[in-house]
Amino acid sequence: MYRIAAAVISIIFFVSIPALAELDEIQWRQGLDVRALMPLGSWKRQFEITEGKDRGRIVPLTLQRDSLTAGRWKLSFGDYAGILMQNDAHRGLLLERLNLYKSRSYIVYEPALAIFAVDATPGSTGVRQGSFKMFDVETGKLKRSGHVTHQVKQVSRSRFDTPAGRIDGYYVSINHRMDMKYAELDMTLGLGFHDDGPIFGAGEYTLTKLGIFKARNTASAALTQ
Repeated sequence: MYRIAAAVISIIFFVSIPALAELDEIQWRQGLDVRALMPLGSWKRQFEITEGKDRGRIVPLTLQRDSLTAGRWKLSFGDYAGILMQNDAHRGLLLERLNLYKSRSYIVYEPALAIFAVDATPGSTGVRQGSFKMFDVETGKLKRSGHVTHQVKQVSRSRFDTPAGRIDGYYVSINHRMDMKYAELDMTLGLGFHDDGPIFGAGEYTLTKLGIFKARNTASAALTQ
């Protein structure tokens, strides 16, 4: 379960840490589409892990088109995790599958989960719900299943201090919860974006087992170049 949380945080969902991102009250830019913050094209960026177990490590974040399925994209964060996304004109950017490389597992979302929905705007972000199943890569055996709740809670202008320098951009705050048998994983998550893609990410999660035992952890990464 700890690896699930770390992988989810490290690749797509991060929450701003005050020491790294200075949030302000500047209003949402008129006409900004949340989906435009993740440009769909082939690109590669270098991120430095600034908090967490592998602090100081440089990790590539890459996006490329899936050659087998039209409208599908692959986003990978080094050897930690990768996701398959579908760009749907009606529902927005959808998360279909999360690959957890280190734990040799993958998660399938049913139905595909809208990360940035078409109707996501300040004050009207909405809650998305669905189910998920986690499988073993080698055997295909079902390991876990449960319910997922996803909400984009805030979008605002922000300023990020990164190894690549201070960058003005947009901050997207997200809550992502996974409910399983005997356990709940609650993540306070977010992303930092410039006009041409992601520049910063961090996250904090709480894992509760049997409604009693709790563990908390944080992670963050920022653009190096």
